[in-house]
Amino acid sequence: MNRHQLSDVNSRRGFRKLRTFVIAAALTLVAATYIPATPADASVLSLREKAAEAGILIGSGAVNPAYLDDPQFARVLPQQFNSLSPENELKWSFVQPAQGAFDFSKLDRLVDFAEEHDMAVKGHGLISGCCNPAWLEQIRDPNQLRAAMTTHFQAIMTRYAGKMDRWDVATEVFSTFGGTGLAQNYFYQVLGPDYLAQVFQIAHTADPNAKLFINESLVEYYPAKRQELYALVSDLVARGVPIHGVGLETHLTLSPPEPGVITEIANSYKALGLDVAITEMDVHLNPGTNHDADQAQIYWSVVSEALAAGIRDISFWGFTDKYAYTWLPGAKPLMFNDNYHPKLAFFATWAALALHTCVSSQGASGPAGEIAQALVTSGAVDTRDASKLTNMLRSAANDLGARNARSAAARVEWAKVRVGPVRQR
Repeated sequence: MNRHQLSDVNSRRGFRKLRTFVIAAALTLVAATYIPATPADASVLSLREKAAEAGILIGSGAVNPAYLDDPQFARVLPQQFNSLSPENELKWSFVQPAQGAFDFSKLDRLVDFAEEHDMAVKGHGLISGCCNPAWLEQIRDPNQLRAAMTTHFQAIMTRYAGKMDRWDVATEVFSTFGGTGLAQNYFYQVLGPDYLAQVFQIAHTADPNAKLFINESLVEYYPAKRQELYALVSDLVARGVPIHGVGLETHLTLSPPEPGVITEIANSYKALGLDVAITEMDVHLNPGTNHDADQAQIYWSVVSEALAAGIRDISFWGFTDKYAYTWLPGAKPLMFNDNYHPKLAFFATWAALALHTCVSSQGASGPAGEIAQALVTSGAVDTRDASKLTNMLRSAANDLGARNARSAAARVEWAKVRVGPVRQR
C-alpha cells in the first residue's frame, strides 16, 4: 500500500480508537504482570515447517535486497518463510528507470537468494498508481503505451519465468477508501476505464503459465470498496480476461476486520474460480501495556479465519520491526521486534498454522495438547497455563472441524495466557 495513501487511515477510522482503548483498559489488569522480561525463543518453531505440512505458502513481502546484508535478517527469513516478494524493486521506475535501460540486479539478488533457500518468489508490482518514471508518463498515445507495456512485461516476465510463480499485476486500482470507482491513474487516463483488461492480457501473453493477481487494500474494512473490487473482477472473469486471483493486502489498524468478512470475500471469489491470497498483512496498534496480547489476538484471528476459508497463500509486509513502516506513531506492526526476538504474534500465528494442519489432516482436536506444549517449550507460554491453552485450542479445533471459523477464532484469548520461562540460546 502506498504510504501517502495510508497517512489518513487512522483518522478515517477514529471511531475504532475508543473501542480499542476500552478493550485494552479492561484487559490491562489481567495481562500487565505477564509481559516477559526477556523474549521467548522462536528457533525451536518454524512457520515454514508448519505451513509445509499443509501445503501453504507463508511469505514475507517488502524484502529490500539490501536487508540481506543483515546476517540476522538473512538467517530468519528462510527459517520462517517459504516465499518472498520485493518491496519496490519490481515497480516500473526501479526496474526500467530510463526507456530501454533495465536494471535487474536487485531482483536477481532476491531470486538467487530464494533459489538457494528453496523459496518461492512473487512478482509484486508490475503496475501501480505510483512509481512510474517520467519518460513513461510522457507517453499519451494508447498504442505507444501498450507497446511500452508489452516490452516492459515481456522483458521482466520472460527473465523470471519459472522463477516468479505468481504476479501482482495491478496494485491499488481504487481510491484509498473506495466508493468512487477506479482511481484515474496514468494508465486509466491514457488507455481508458477498461485498461485493466488490456494490462492482464499483455501480462498473460508475456508468461502464459504465470498466475496473475489483482492486489487491493482495505477491502476487509470498507464494504463499498469490497463491492467495487468484486464487480470489477467478476466482469473481467465473465469476459474471459486472464485473471487468476485476488490479493487482499490486509494492512490492519487498531482492530481486525469484522469476523466472517475474510470468509465471505474468499467464498465470493472461489465461486468465480479464483484464488485468494493475503498479501501484505501487518497489524498497527497504539503502544500500550497490552499491545502484544492484542496484536497476537488479531494475527491469530485473521490467520485462523483465512486458513479455514481455504486461503493457502499468506504473506506479511515484512517480519521484523527493524525495517517496518507504520502510519500510526509508535506502532510496531510485525511478528519480530527490532532485535529479531519473536513477539506473541509470532507464536499465535504458528499456533494457527499448527491447529489448522492437525484439524485438516486428522479431523480431531487431540494434538491441541502438543501445540500448547510446543509453546511452553519455546517460552511463549507459562507452564502453569499449558492446560488452559490446551482447552482453548481443543475448543477451537472442534469449531474448525465443524466449519465454524468465526467461533474458533474467538476460542483462544491470548491476553489470558501468561508467558513462560525463556529458553536460553
